Amino acid sequence: MPTITIKSEEQKDAEADVERVHDDLGPFVVAAETTRMAMVFTNAKEPGNPIIFTNDSFLSLTGYDRDEVLGQSFNFLMAHASDARSLATIASEFEGNSAGGSEIRYRRKDGSEFWAAIFISPVRDER
Repeated sequence: MPTITIKSEEQKDAEADVERVHDDLGPFVVAAETTRMAMVFTNAKEPGNPIIFTNDSFLSLTGYDRDEVLGQSFNFLMAHASDARSLATIASEFEGNSAGGSEIRYRRKDGSEFWAAIFISPVRDER
């Protein structure tokens, strides 16, 4: 018997953001969807930098389903023991002060942790 899932407003908003990204960026999103590199897009204009896009490589790496990730704060993936300097660097990059990267510990859905290199590159909508 099929399960009925009720979506939160955050989930609905995140899905609308994904559709808008698809429409606006077209081929860029197709490239991000098909790469073997785990990719996540967030909306840095919103508090907590909610996730608006993930590719299948990211979902395979973390064990999450897309509907569990969209609308979540990017920080929910970070392991609690992540060092303060890396977190401050990431926060600065999300604010658009610079592009850059760090290594940080993340948590999979099953609770296991892994180290990953993160690269943040602000993309601005000039419209």
